[in-house]
Amino acid sequence: MTLTELTEQSIGGLKVLPVAEQRKLVNIMIYGPPGVGKTVLAGSASVVKDMDPVLIVDVEGGTMSLHNTYPRVDVVRIEDIKQLNDVYQELYDMKHGYRTVVLDSLTEFQKLSMEVIMRGVLRADPERDPDVPSIREWGKNIEQTRRIVRGFRDLPMNTILTSLSKQDRDQRTNIAVTSPALSGRLASEVSGFLDIVGYMYTKTVREDGAAAIKRLLLTQPTDTQVAKDRTGRLPQVVEDPTMAILSDAVFTLTQTTD
Repeated sequence: MTLTELTEQSIGGLKVLPVAEQRKLVNIMIYGPPGVGKTVLAGSASVVKDMDPVLIVDVEGGTMSLHNTYPRVDVVRIEDIKQLNDVYQELYDMKHGYRTVVLDSLTEFQKLSMEVIMRGVLRADPERDPDVPSIREWGKNIEQTRRIVRGFRDLPMNTILTSLSKQDRDQRTNIAVTSPALSGRLASEVSGFLDIVGYMYTKTVREDGAAAIKRLLLTQPTDTQVAKDRTGRLPQVVEDPTMAILSDAVFTLTQTTD
């Protein structure tokens, strides 16, 4: 059997495809301060043919901004871990018609996870302070959040995660670094799980003599912000980003010459 014949069939019982033939799916995290438009950016997937329809798994309770922008987006409100697991299982089993799922937000999921963990701790030890998790509880919380990121990333559909941002000062360089608002190692690990991690922020500019707010998405890392573009096709900063702009840039094949 030649290498070509092997590639056209399987290896280890798994189907093998050339990279160019793999299904085109987006997995992206959008993080930033409150109110910059993360949820609206995620909801804009509903006007992209290959990403619509869109389901937002709402942990944060912040989908009001979509009412007048992308009202066709569907929302399911999550209030406990079991509900999230049930929704995830149906998404994994493809018992739906959605092409894109948005988890809004991962920051709130991590808080919800810790609340559930501490309720279990208090049942076993009512004397424990529910607001002071131990190293063991933090470890469990971080692992649960890590599994959620990997699980949603590996769904057979487009995946968008949102997160708030935070600043931590690097003890070696004394530089304040902005990263996703996740506890422990996840703040730096998460960029390794996903193809695109974008930092969304706003900037006040002067247009025709008047002040205007411009929304920007940073896709390349800097000394002060965590970001990533594994595709290598996005500009360092995307102005007024939409999922149409991002998907067009990522999936438009460029011509090369020898």
